[in-house]
Amino acid sequence: MKNLIIALITLVTLSACTQQKTGYVDSIEMMKEYKAVKALEQEIEEKQNTLQATYQQIALAFDKEVQEFQSKSKKMSQKNGEARYQELMMKQQQIQQSQQNESAKLQNESQEEMNKIIDDVKDFVKDYAKENGFTYILGSNDSGNVLYGDSKMDLTETILDALNKEYKNSNKSEEITEEKETEETSKEEEKK
Repeated sequence: MKNLIIALITLVTLSACTQQKTGYVDSIEMMKEYKAVKALEQEIEEKQNTLQATYQQIALAFDKEVQEFQSKSKKMSQKNGEARYQELMMKQQQIQQSQQNESAKLQNESQEEMNKIIDDVKDFVKDYAKENGFTYILGSNDSGNVLYGDSKMDLTETILDALNKEYKNSNKSEEITEEKETEETSKEEEKK
């Protein structure tokens, strides 16, 4: 009887020691609603629009050169006409190559910034878990890493709110706001 009581106490003690606090977050929802991601997406979109506008202007200027060539080509010698045609073809290729390089550069920059945000989120979740006694915080996504989770264990909103609050209070949020204000001021001055 004494052995049974000791075994029972040991079993209860061990099970109490091994209880682990687990939660999960909806990774897709987290990245969709995190303000740093939204700010990055807006910044990248603005840069893409600027890049597109720049290359539209370049394309218009190039089209004008081509039209001038076409109108003057009848008066040119065949040798001069072919040389000018080759110059224009090379210029067109350079413009296209430049546009592709700038687009690739912007895409790489975007990916680097997104990777930084993902690292920040991971660090935040890690700190949140330690501060709140979680042994595990799992990520739920379309791949089905978490096939089922009790909604009481869903930490998505809690962590997202805390993460957005930290972002709002950080210098990053202020820097982006200042950059936008500076850009808007520059655009207004250009219009004048």
